[in-house]
Amino acid sequence: IAVLDDCHSSALMEAAIADADPRLWLFVAFGLNTAMRHSEILRVRYSQIDFHNRRIFIPDAKAGEREQPITPTLANHLLDQRMADGDSGDWVFPAIGKTARQPHRTSLAVPFRRAVIRADLLPDKVTPHVMRHTAITRLIKAGVDLPTVQKISGHKTLSMVLRYAHIHGRHIDDAIAVLDRGDAGAVTRKLHAP
Repeated sequence: IAVLDDCHSSALMEAAIADADPRLWLFVAFGLNTAMRHSEILRVRYSQIDFHNRRIFIPDAKAGEREQPITPTLANHLLDQRMADGDSGDWVFPAIGKTARQPHRTSLAVPFRRAVIRADLLPDKVTPHVMRHTAITRLIKAGVDLPTVQKISGHKTLSMVLRYAHIHGRHIDDAIAVLDRGDAGAVTRKLHAP
């Protein structure tokens, strides 16, 4: 599973802000702050956002409808964008052009790739889905319990979340340290030799 570290996440956000696509930065903010899927992000409507409770209702998620919690920072970004779009805006990522088949954007893969290249990351490895992997991995490393991670990520089963519980990492070392009793000096070889 490809995951961005904090430095690469920041570089990606800076590159997205600098991109010609005016909503790419918001897409990256969504991906890194929610662990939502690419298509879920692009289908968000302002009417589905509860700014006060910081939740987004997702009626058509892969594992069924759910409420997606969002960070305070993302909620503020969305509120600012809502005000900029005015009352006429319905979609957070509205379609561009009059020939669009959908009322919302269906992909941001091309501008995302530009930002990845601008951030000096590998475009064949860093896809929009990597932001989801990154957010979920950050939750795991922070010690968030797996059922809560499942609720945030929208995975259907806990076994799918287990893929992110990497065997290597500081969070594993911190967890095993809880079991360390520090009583190694109490054992003497002489008393326990056959």
